[in-house]
Amino acid sequence: MLTFIASLLLAATVEGAAAPVPRITVAEAQALQEKGDAILVDVRGSVPYELGRIAGAVWMPLGLINQRAGELPEDKTIITYCSCRSEETSLEAGAALQKLGFKRVAALTGGYPEWKKAGYPTEATQPLEAAPVSASGGRLAPPAAVSCNRNNLTVYGGEVTRYRRLRGRTEVTIKTDSDTVETVTVKSPEETSYLIMATPFAKGDWTRIERKKGELRPKMRVHAWVCTDGSPILDWRPGEASGPAR
Repeated sequence: MLTFIASLLLAATVEGAAAPVPRITVAEAQALQEKGDAILVDVRGSVPYELGRIAGAVWMPLGLINQRAGELPEDKTIITYCSCRSEETSLEAGAALQKLGFKRVAALTGGYPEWKKAGYPTEATQPLEAAPVSASGGRLAPPAAVSCNRNNLTVYGGEVTRYRRLRGRTEVTIKTDSDTVETVTVKSPEETSYLIMATPFAKGDWTRIERKKGELRPKMRVHAWVCTDGSPILDWRPGEASGPAR
């Protein structure tokens, strides 16, 4: 613990170039969390977060750090974690927080796997089902077409409230089942970025989602699979009823 505190003090006093983000062991992190002196921040995508996370952790994926950093306290140590082999994502998130003015930032060595291996408290929302589910079911399994790293994957499921099919791109705004509003942009051609009920999208499927060109059918639902290292994929769900908040 003394070594970690010294690293924090050094990082806070380096002037000029940005100081490297110090690493913290799971034992040190757990001790700080237990004392109420630290906030653990899960910077992975929503899929791994809901499958398993550090108990009490705040979910703030890397892509939302700049938007949501104001939700974090500045009088506690902010410990970012991921499931990466060398803490790449948590170190990047920590560096972003430093640029935003946070002085006490660290990356968890070994991330979530090391925390779980040590037997410290974890929690989960719902396990993945064998296949994507309807409104009556639980968590969604990524379709085979979604091939990006699951640590960088987030899914927004809900009803489309705005739909714009423009030249070169399609924009959809989703009122999600988690009571948030998300906007996703997909580049054309649409058929390569669309699915329908988790199966490949064909030209004949346009009539299943649009009542006329550029106008979506009412109450249309979608699962938007968004990955930081690839283009979003929209899985259209015609006829699916609204689901419970997840």
